[in-house]
Amino acid sequence: METLQDVLFPGLNLALRQATVVDDDLRVDATGCGPPGTCPVCQHPATRVHSRYSRHIAGLPVCGRRLIVRLRVRRFFCDQPRCRRRTFVEQVVGLTEPRRRSSTAARSAMRSVAVELGGRPGARLCKKLRLYGRRTSILGELTAPPVPARAPRILGIDEFAFRKGRTYGTVLVDVESSRPVDVLPDRETGTVAAWLQEHPGAEIICRDRLMAFTKAIRQAAPDALEVADRWQCAMRRFVVSPIQSGRIWREILGSNGLPNPETVMGPQHAR
Repeated sequence: METLQDVLFPGLNLALRQATVVDDDLRVDATGCGPPGTCPVCQHPATRVHSRYSRHIAGLPVCGRRLIVRLRVRRFFCDQPRCRRRTFVEQVVGLTEPRRRSSTAARSAMRSVAVELGGRPGARLCKKLRLYGRRTSILGELTAPPVPARAPRILGIDEFAFRKGRTYGTVLVDVESSRPVDVLPDRETGTVAAWLQEHPGAEIICRDRLMAFTKAIRQAAPDALEVADRWQCAMRRFVVSPIQSGRIWREILGSNGLPNPETVMGPQHAR
């Protein structure tokens, strides 16, 4: 590698003009020099330049310094009369994407941080790594995986809190592979039932004791076998207290971690 351009931007259609160090930042002035691009709508190649302007792109850090690329790009005309786009901006493949202020490599790194740590912890790590990434921008890099057309054979359903005491959602998990399948915006019966109708195939449904899930399964998957998971059996067994009057329900934890039929249902029901 003989030039700084080969080190920082190998194989990219860029012309490096200047590189300066300002405080803790490495600022690089570059110009796009690739062939004219194609319109993103009609895919017609451009022939005329409309104007030029500068973009600021944050890249991967270099030697502990944050990399900022001041990129001079061209805006082209789209000469197709039936196309709704009149102008479009060239993109440097491997560096820029439309409406993005970080490079492709930096976004990939932030996506990995978001998967492992989430929002605020990921933002703290990006700050130490000299990556330009705030909490919202890091979480924005996450993309939802495709939802399979059919539900897994053993489906797990449980609720979780977006904001405890106010907003709740529903998470659907493939119990056999221990992988999430989908996330629903609420825990209402209609939402869960609609998902089960659109994604048939669940033979066993492992759920908690929320009544909305019970109604949804009876409506959309009546043939599925309902199972209370071990967490619910061990930690959420509501029984009638024999000490207190008025049939007060309270929560107990078994000594062996397993349900006691005689305690939960009484001697007659146990038999």
